[in-house]
Amino acid sequence: MGEQVQAIISVRAPRSSMVFSEAMVTNVIDGISRLTSVDFHQYKRNFVQRQIRRQVVKHCLNVVEEYEKLLLSGKWTAEALINGMTVNVTQFFRDPPLFELLMEHIFPLLWNRHQSQRGHEFRIWIMGCSTGEEAYSVGMALHESVRSGFSADKVRIFATDLDEIVVHHARRGEYELADLNHLGPDLIQKYFLAGEKYRVIPELRRQITFGQHDLLRDPFIRHLDMIFCRNILIFLEREAQERICEMMYDSLNSGGVMVLGRAESLTKKYCNKGFVSLCRQNRVFQKVNAHGAGEDGVSKRSIG
Repeated sequence: MGEQVQAIISVRAPRSSMVFSEAMVTNVIDGISRLTSVDFHQYKRNFVQRQIRRQVVKHCLNVVEEYEKLLLSGKWTAEALINGMTVNVTQFFRDPPLFELLMEHIFPLLWNRHQSQRGHEFRIWIMGCSTGEEAYSVGMALHESVRSGFSADKVRIFATDLDEIVVHHARRGEYELADLNHLGPDLIQKYFLAGEKYRVIPELRRQITFGQHDLLRDPFIRHLDMIFCRNILIFLEREAQERICEMMYDSLNSGGVMVLGRAESLTKKYCNKGFVSLCRQNRVFQKVNAHGAGEDGVSKRSIG
């Protein structure tokens, strides 16, 4: 493995002001990519540099060269290296205005269409699910918004992340009380079992399939009614963004809905065709057919 990563020039600078040369970043990315099979070259350079600096500080190292030596030593598993290079910031019902929009308009719209298509499983994909809070929030919000006609056995939520460590946490569905501080007492009582930790009820847990997935390498899930891809594209280079947007378009059913992060937007190719905005503020888009509308024609006007 030693030949796989070239030597990195040592920079003796304070951790807070450490400066990386392009060669340094490239060499570290080469090493991590080989060890993990994840191509971090497709991530934005400034993001990767921040993550490397964070690891240098976290492990009390003085120079990037020491980080390279630890990479080569086999001290960390591939899972640990990926965990160190990813961002896992999440919470239940993160971005309340978005969830209000989903519960009042988007979920009822999609569910009504689903009801008219007998035998069709209602399918949602949460990309970058982290420790599971967003996936469980979507499950709760869907149930609460369409409760009169809700059928759990017709719903399948797929939740994936590049980081297997956080996926393992999500699968357990166990959280501290402090993690639930964005939920009202009614939701906590309805969807969690109290104990040493608060555990997601089995009925909700069974609706969600968690798994490790690399959006830049692995096949996409198909025949989806909805995709959540929040705060992922922002970290990727333009070419990778284009490829993921194309794959999401192909994976959605006609009239399906895609949700991006607040700081994200569609790539130029899909701004004027392929998707139309249902709510520009909340970055909610609908896949359109050749006539410029979803199956139900909702995309002719913006919801908000």
